[in-house]
Amino acid sequence: MARLRSTWLVDLFDSGVPITVIVAAAGVTTLHGLSRVLPFLKGVSADQAAAYLRGEG
Repeated sequence: MARLRSTWLVDLFDSGVPITVIVAAAGVTTLHGLSRVLPFLKGVSADQAAAYLRGEG
């Protein structure tokens, strides 16, 4: 069951669902509760990361 939940969370993050929605849906009160899925998230290129940080993503 934990693996299915982790897969669901990774899919939500990779789909661009806002983190506030994910936190509420997952029923966690801190981001620490989501830290175990971070290694499985898709990376983005340096150019795309820069665009996101400029608000252009």
